[in-house]
Amino acid sequence: MITLKKVIDKINIQCDVIPMGEDLTVLLYGGDLPHIGSTVLSIPRASLTGEGLSTTSSVLNCPGHKDEVLARIFAEKIAVRSNHTTVCICGIHVDGLSGEGIKAIYDGSLLLLDEVLAVIGNENLLLSSQK
Repeated sequence: MITLKKVIDKINIQCDVIPMGEDLTVLLYGGDLPHIGSTVLSIPRASLTGEGLSTTSSVLNCPGHKDEVLARIFAEKIAVRSNHTTVCICGIHVDGLSGEGIKAIYDGSLLLLDEVLAVIGNENLLLSSQK
């Protein structure tokens, strides 16, 4: 398992990547009340363009939650990088967050994703989970 954290405008965001057999589970959460807001399952497949990999994704949202945007990005990019089925469960809640605050969390979370992708690119998480 890897855990990476980022503080964005004094808001703690955490990402855990947990190998589960041949698959990966990603937990992305933080703020005032971490929760399950959206779950995205991404399965890597050959791109329809014929070049590289893409994904087929399925989404489960809790009513009224907007966490799908980040959950989808994390699940799809991690599935393509690892070439393994990936599920991302995302729940970030901050009371009274402004539009600028939402953008800051989005942008900061993408920076956190870059860190996650770098780690996945540098180690075989599935093999290291078998030790």
